[in-house]
Amino acid sequence: MTGRPAAEAASVRAELRRWIDAHWDPELSLAQWRALQAVADAELAAAGAPDNNPRRIGIGLGMAAPTILAFGTTEQQQRFLPDTLSGTRVWCQLFSEPGAGSDLASLTTRAERAEGGWRLSGQKVWTSLAKHAAWAICIARTDPDAPRHDGITYFLIDMASPGITVRPLKEMTGDSLFNEVFLDDVFVPGDLVVGEVNGGWKVARTTLANERVSLSQSWTFGCGAADLLEVVAGLPDSPDAALLERTGHLVSEGHAIDLLGVRATLKRLSGTEPGATGSVRKVLGMRYAQRIAEECWALSGAEGAVYGTRWSRAVLFTRALTIGGGTTDVQLNIIAERLLGLPRDPAPGT
Repeated sequence: MTGRPAAEAASVRAELRRWIDAHWDPELSLAQWRALQAVADAELAAAGAPDNNPRRIGIGLGMAAPTILAFGTTEQQQRFLPDTLSGTRVWCQLFSEPGAGSDLASLTTRAERAEGGWRLSGQKVWTSLAKHAAWAICIARTDPDAPRHDGITYFLIDMASPGITVRPLKEMTGDSLFNEVFLDDVFVPGDLVVGEVNGGWKVARTTLANERVSLSQSWTFGCGAADLLEVVAGLPDSPDAALLERTGHLVSEGHAIDLLGVRATLKRLSGTEPGATGSVRKVLGMRYAQRIAEECWALSGAEGAVYGTRWSRAVLFTRALTIGGGTTDVQLNIIAERLLGLPRDPAPGT
């Protein structure tokens, strides 16, 4: 699909913002909010925003907004949701740490009470959009003596706060989408705690569940069936039978994976918990995007291999999909436990 011109895209966003200003209702139901999210993301896609554009990476729409809607105060919802829905407020996620990625509950970033709020100190890593984000969702340990899942609190952090340092991480593509973030005695007002103090793990699980749904809808970063068909159609020679067979198989598989994304979206729109459907779509979609990138790179021939193309970069970048948004091992555990009824993995150290 060709993108709309930038001026028209800006007009669409302005029109959406005017509608929000006129119709925003803090009592909007969860199902209505989720429907608006889906429409907004579709409009951003139609406006030509690429999958890796800060406005389209689903941290705000897909993660922060549903969490604030489910657990936030009325004041928090009125303050943060309209701008997040319109795409004018960019968010990042301060969850993972150098020693707490897949085992997120082992995080060590601490939050200590201060007059009027909290002081946060620690290090986060693999933070997408940290350079662009105005706000962050963050979890930190507020009770070091409590069981590890019980002493965590969920915060909203202004990324312009004193004490925050963002350091880009150079990826093998040469890009720096990911960052490490240092929190050095960062003050967070008490009214920016989401949910209960020491009850942040439940809130964070809601964020992570919605993250899987967000990723289940579209996280191919330009490595989908339409991209493959465009490459095949642009080949100087007619495709042979083997290529047509591979292409047909990949396109059919892509449609099946998209239907899983529709199922996850319908669950969200109905108010049902996302469950493990998003994990299934994420695992399949990740592998699919990698295969598309590899096929298109192979079709670029020797020149593409020597000089590099969009697809040589895509082959490298899609490796990150194995880890980002929950590692493949974590997703497989979720599928095994929640869909197949297999025994839970023992907790670390047991």
